[in-house]
Amino acid sequence: MRKIGLITALFLGFGIAHEHSEESDLTLKQVMQMVNQSALKMLQGFLLNNDTLILEGAKEIANHPVPKGGPLRYIDPAKREEFIKIMPTYEKQVHGNAKEVIRFIREGKRNEAFETYTYMLQGCISCHELFRDHKQIVSSR
Repeated sequence: MRKIGLITALFLGFGIAHEHSEESDLTLKQVMQMVNQSALKMLQGFLLNNDTLILEGAKEIANHPVPKGGPLRYIDPAKREEFIKIMPTYEKQVHGNAKEVIRFIREGKRNEAFETYTYMLQGCISCHELFRDHKQIVSSR
């Protein structure tokens, strides 16, 4: 029963953050590659002082498609319960801050937008550290 409640919470949280997004035919890897390109577009916008690029990238992140079957199916079964618990935090940090970047840019607050962008990226990195299967690189030296 507890697992059903956790799964429900995950999908409710995921649905709130992606209120305008629909499930796509894309895999999680494909969706994350899109998000990566959008984050790079935002960085390029900050570097080139181009608000259009920043806004485009932020909108793409805030409204990216949901991977086919939902994100849970792509998470290692041993890590799913932890993922369900922490996902709302990452949703807020990544998608919520993408929306904040949009607001700050529209208000002409570039410094605040950039600080929010870096916090958004920290959310991406933290999620990857927890849920990806990182291989240790062993030096032969």
